Amino acid sequence: MVTMTPGPRQGGGTASGWPLWILFGIAGGGAVLLGQLLLGRRTRTAADGRTSLGPLPQPLPVLLAGGADSRAPGVALDGGMLAQTTVRAVSIRGRRHRYRGEPLQDAYAVRLSADGRWVIAAVADGLGSTLHAEHAAAVAVRAATNLSLTPDPGWHAVFATVAGEVMRATARLGGQIPPATTGRHSAAASNPPATTLTIGVVPADGRRGIAACAVIGDSPALWLHDGMWTEIFPPDGQRPGNVTSALPEDLGELRERQIDWGPGDVLVLCSDGFGTAMGGGGSALAQRLVTSWSSPPALRSFLHDVDFHLSTYDDDRTVLALWAGRHDTAVL
Repeated sequence: MVTMTPGPRQGGGTASGWPLWILFGIAGGGAVLLGQLLLGRRTRTAADGRTSLGPLPQPLPVLLAGGADSRAPGVALDGGMLAQTTVRAVSIRGRRHRYRGEPLQDAYAVRLSADGRWVIAAVADGLGSTLHAEHAAAVAVRAATNLSLTPDPGWHAVFATVAGEVMRATARLGGQIPPATTGRHSAAASNPPATTLTIGVVPADGRRGIAACAVIGDSPALWLHDGMWTEIFPPDGQRPGNVTSALPEDLGELRERQIDWGPGDVLVLCSDGFGTAMGGGGSALAQRLVTSWSSPPALRSFLHDVDFHLSTYDDDRTVLALWAGRHDTAVL
């Protein structure tokens, strides 16, 4: 047997006398062997009785809806003042539509009335079961906010007018199916474009007064008052959970309500992609927003609040929020 005795320590050695490059080589080799062992365990089949870790996760593709331009964005974001009312608005294409290469089917619009007394806001959610629903939603919110609305305008006439505009604007789209047609699109082509519509009208001066909301469909409206959320139109149970009323056909299912409006109040109109997560004002998200939306957030914070990531929430999300009174509207 041959015994090797380390010599005296020299520069570049260690307390044991072994040169550093030898020890690092041993450690590096150990790391390589450990990595190979872990990869072997990951890809090992169940033949040896152990559970396989499976392949590494692969990224999912994000497809544009035949292209992109600023008239129909995947994300729309706005903020500012209308008279003495502060506005924040965002619309985000949901993960389901991104992965299918389909357009954002939500829409929002907000305008000051012609006489400057009222802020008119509208949110629409195009029904995915109909082709070209995004056009129906866009027409509906523009038509609604172009009308001369007050808290008591005769809502049935208002929604009938909007329904007529949706029908006229989308009639020419009948039968136009995108080139990348799927079976789902083919089935939807037989249904005319349809959309929910929620409208809110609040005093533009930010003072105490009467505000009003009206809705056809399941796009919620929530009112934040004295630190508590109120769902203005709770589910009424008239339809199955996965079916909603919509324009232009379901004018008979209109609901309307007036609320007391004043400084410190917030009115939120949204599509169900966001409203479901609010849980009628009782969810953890809603309770967090009581604080973070007590005054208008910066635009990037508002976008972050709406663009949360939960695996089961993959629908489009649109939120249009109104704060009574003049607030700092810096968009930093």
